[in-house]
Amino acid sequence: MTDQRDTDPPREPPLLLSLMGLVAAIGLALWAGIHYMTNDASLFYGLLAGLSFGGAFAFGQQIKNRIVPPKVKKTDWKVQAPGAAELSPAKLAAQQARKISVEFDDEEIRTMVRGNKREGIAWNMVNDVTIRISEGPLPQPEWIIAGRDGDAIKGVLVPNDADGLDGLIDAMKQRLPGYDNDKNYETVIAAMSAMEGSFHVWSRTPA
Repeated sequence: MTDQRDTDPPREPPLLLSLMGLVAAIGLALWAGIHYMTNDASLFYGLLAGLSFGGAFAFGQQIKNRIVPPKVKKTDWKVQAPGAAELSPAKLAAQQARKISVEFDDEEIRTMVRGNKREGIAWNMVNDVTIRISEGPLPQPEWIIAGRDGDAIKGVLVPNDADGLDGLIDAMKQRLPGYDNDKNYETVIAAMSAMEGSFHVWSRTPA
């Protein structure tokens, strides 16, 4: 045996009943009003008149809504947030499919996409860390960890939302000489609140 819930909307009272209630409320309000004026402003008749006029108004609204149903207001709100279109389900799924993560070991830092290595740089080659604010409808900080390999510049680009970035930042404090200081910390905080620009965080001091 299963319980069935009544999902039908509540039935409105018959129109005739509302009309009868309106007439009765108006009649009672007039009767109480007359007695209020002829009995030295009696509090009882004043309250009764007020309640009756309130009831008449309520019955009047019921009748009005039955004869002329209220119009339903349509909303046409549009999201004005920058880059909201980029968060559509299809684009969000595509973004997740190519989401970058970062890994490191004792030898190198490397970025990964779906388990495959994308870029890498050896720790002993890193000589510069810069935060750049990416261009686009949803700007976000990107960490550029770079160094030179002969005449070529090599490095990794790590989005600020990359998995593993927190661990990498802790490792840089330990492995990059002079990285962990107040000036670098203030630069990182400024970059996190910026909408554009490039913020140089750290450079290796020549030996």
